[in-house]
Amino acid sequence: MKIDARRMVTGRGLLVTVVAAGVLAGGGATAAVAAAHDDDPAPRATPAGERHDDAAPKTAVSLAQAVDAALKAAPGTVAEIELDDEHGRTAWEVDVVADNGQRREVTVDAADGKVLTNRADDRDDHGRDADGRDDDPAALRGAKVTATAAADAALKAVPGRVTSADFETEHGKAVWEVDVAGRDGAGHEVTIDAGSGKVLAEEVDED
Repeated sequence: MKIDARRMVTGRGLLVTVVAAGVLAGGGATAAVAAAHDDDPAPRATPAGERHDDAAPKTAVSLAQAVDAALKAAPGTVAEIELDDEHGRTAWEVDVVADNGQRREVTVDAADGKVLTNRADDRDDHGRDADGRDDDPAALRGAKVTATAAADAALKAVPGRVTSADFETEHGKAVWEVDVAGRDGAGHEVTIDAGSGKVLAEEVDED
C-alpha cells in the first residue's frame, strides 16, 4: 500500500493556508505556533521506537508489537512478517513456525493489535511457500537474531519504518531481508546476518 505524497502535501498546504488566514484575521499567536509545528518535518516516534515517515502507512502497532501478538496466538518463531492490506484494512501478516514444525499464518490489525486470522500456512515440509521461496526451518530455529532484532538493526542503518522482515538462506547463509520505508522517501532493502545481526548489504528498492 503506497501513500500519494502529492495528496499529503496538498492537504498540509491547505491546512497551513487556513491557519495562516486565521492568524491574519485574529492575530492569534497560538495559531501561528500551531502552523509552524505542523510544518515541522521531524518524524514522531512510535512506542516501539520506529518513526513515522511519508513513505509508509501510518500504523499504531509496530512490527515488534505485531510479533508479540502473533506469538501469543501461535507460539513459535517468526519466519516472516509483512505490512499489507487485508480486506481493506492495514494489517501485519506474520508467518510462524512452531517448535513441532507446524506453520501458522497470523494476521494482526495494524490499528489496534487484534488478531484477525490464525490459520494453517500453505508452505510445504521444506519451508517453501507458493512462490518457491525457502526459509529453512532448521536454520530459522538456530538463528540468534529474531525478526524484531533484525528490524532494529535495519533501522540503525536506514532510519524510517520497517514494512517487512523475511528470513531466508542465501548460499547456505541465514539472513533476514528487511524492507524499510526510509525517511528519505525511498524504499530500502537491508540484509541482516541472522547469526550476528550485522548489516551485510543495503540497497534502494527500484520497484
